[in-house]
Amino acid sequence: MSMDELVKQFVERVNALKHLLPILPEEALYVCFQWEEEEMIFSISKQGMHRKWEVDEQKAVTIYGTKEALKSLVDGELKLQQQLRLKEIAVFGSFRHILLLESLFHLAKPYRHAS
Repeated sequence: MSMDELVKQFVERVNALKHLLPILPEEALYVCFQWEEEEMIFSISKQGMHRKWEVDEQKAVTIYGTKEALKSLVDGELKLQQQLRLKEIAVFGSFRHILLLESLFHLAKPYRHAS
């Protein structure tokens, strides 16, 4: 599955999970995923998550990593802090925004059926 599809699914999950609304910021927070030669930007606010093409640097969190590391983050396989400790990703932004993202990644990870 492509990064674009994974992020799209993540955005749809967050938008569908109404119990996450109280932790979303009033003003848009921009999240920029960067891997290899590509990047993807989306905004998070009480109005939901939306794909964007430009970022407000003052209100942004940038996550750098390999495509595989970012996929495991968005898909809920590894937590943000785990990947930071393993040095698989680098994150730039305010501590408060990074904690918000970590919460969203954890709370919106896809449900997996036990086999």
